[in-house]
Amino acid sequence: MKKTSLLVLTGILVCALLSGCATKEEGQIVAKVGDRTITVDEMEAEWQKASRLRIKGVPDLQRKKEVVEKMIGEQVVILEAYKEGLDNAVEGDTNFAQQKERILLNLLYQKEVVDKSQPTESEIKKEYQMMQNEVHAWHILVENKEQADEVYQMLKDGADFAELAKERSIDPTAKDNAGDLGFFRWGKMVPEFQEVAFKMKEGELSRPVKTTYGYHVIKFIERREVEQQSYEETKKLIMPKLNQAKRESRVKEYFAQLRKRVGFKINQDALELVMSKKQEVPPDSLSLRRPADVLDLETFTPQENAMTLFSYDKGEVTVEKFAQDFNQIPQPYRPKLSDRDKITEIAFQSLVRDLLMDVAQKENLEESDDFKKDWKGIMEKEMAARMKNEVILKGVGISDDELKSYYDRHKDRFTVQAKVKIREILLKTEEEARDVLRQVRRGTDFAKLAQEKTIRTSAKDSGGDLGEFTRPRYPELFDAAVKLSQGKVDGPIKIQDRQFGESYAVVKLISKTEETLQSLEEVKDRLTRMARQEKDNNIYNNWIENNKTRYKVEVFDQVIESTIQEEEAPPEQG
Repeated sequence: MKKTSLLVLTGILVCALLSGCATKEEGQIVAKVGDRTITVDEMEAEWQKASRLRIKGVPDLQRKKEVVEKMIGEQVVILEAYKEGLDNAVEGDTNFAQQKERILLNLLYQKEVVDKSQPTESEIKKEYQMMQNEVHAWHILVENKEQADEVYQMLKDGADFAELAKERSIDPTAKDNAGDLGFFRWGKMVPEFQEVAFKMKEGELSRPVKTTYGYHVIKFIERREVEQQSYEETKKLIMPKLNQAKRESRVKEYFAQLRKRVGFKINQDALELVMSKKQEVPPDSLSLRRPADVLDLETFTPQENAMTLFSYDKGEVTVEKFAQDFNQIPQPYRPKLSDRDKITEIAFQSLVRDLLMDVAQKENLEESDDFKKDWKGIMEKEMAARMKNEVILKGVGISDDELKSYYDRHKDRFTVQAKVKIREILLKTEEEARDVLRQVRRGTDFAKLAQEKTIRTSAKDSGGDLGEFTRPRYPELFDAAVKLSQGKVDGPIKIQDRQFGESYAVVKLISKTEETLQSLEEVKDRLTRMARQEKDNNIYNNWIENNKTRYKVEVFDQVIESTIQEEEAPPEQG
């Protein structure tokens, strides 16, 4: 099975908890607002967000200065928010205080996983050596070890691998490829699978191999050398993959230690009961479903529901509670309950958040400098949002006169563009287009001619029908078509097409609609949102400019300029 980017053991729960753990470093200062500073690193983080909306023709230096100005405004808002006592309001908000949990979990992840998963030079070199070969293997994937042992024995007794793969493998591709994975390099499969496959010999059959997908029986076909880039070129590709693999391995290791530390135990009798009660989710109407199970609580007796499924040092969880939690997992992520290890894993994951929080509290992470810095950052972001909405924009509304003014100033935003619908026959030369035009005017069916002659292959089957479009899509065709009456033809029309270059079209108008201005009443909801946003932005920006004078603001242009990469000058001509 192909390798995934998810943390293998943790699934969606811990992926959500343990993300965004990069640490921040202090950098040069680009601006000061009172006693507060804005660093290069902070500016670059905002710049990366703003860069998604690049404006053509605006120099990067100008845009970076605009980013800094925006950040200065935000600092002014935060400083005024402190004066309003919003820090106390945010600190006292129990719902917002839940953000502390996310920060603590991130710090714990940084400490226990990220910091302990940095690849060494020798590990990188080992990966590089492993990548110098690729192997060809087949596999049969089943749900549990009992099935895998049975498949293994059938193969040892002479069963045909391809037929057995088609019959028994739950790999959705097995029906077509009979389990043949072709050649693959090191790093393309999940670790447990590739560790076994790359050690095998020609013709060898592996014993069952457990991965997150189930149990595999592997048949090794052959090995071959592959061309490899230099170590230095390949190193930068190896680093992130190896780092991710080491993090996944460390998560498994850490959770295994955690399970042992809290005395996590499964009641085997209750486990057997859960496995016997599972019901498969039926296919949907499109027959597009991921294998999943459900536990119907009505099939359990009161005594069965009350059984302890698992326990740990702080309590226990009943079969009923586990079934309720299991059924709440979204179906695409809900696994099949045919594997004892899988159920044990799911049961443990239901405790993970609370267990990790216990560790964070015991290690007093809330008193660390990193926590205080991150907490201050998200708290001030919340303060700024409340300052804007609850103080600066408090009581702001929009009048009918303001709506009318916005509508009159921005009528283009409420104008429905003119559209035409045509059939087209596109040809390479003007002479060919004239010939086609003559045939159409003599009565030859336009759609049939388009199917035979147009070079716009995407429109052949539809008889040249380009559908309804506005002028920006096909300017030359639009300008010609809008002058025609319904059913009339025109051509040759010279166009410059990105795909076909200079070419000539013959068109037939099917229908057209005139440009129309929607009435104020028709667009009132959208108009209200747009007008209110403009008014809010004006009030907010004016408020910042007025209050900025209360603070000493310094901007260090040279520092900003030093972050701009110089573009290479074009080579001189001549």
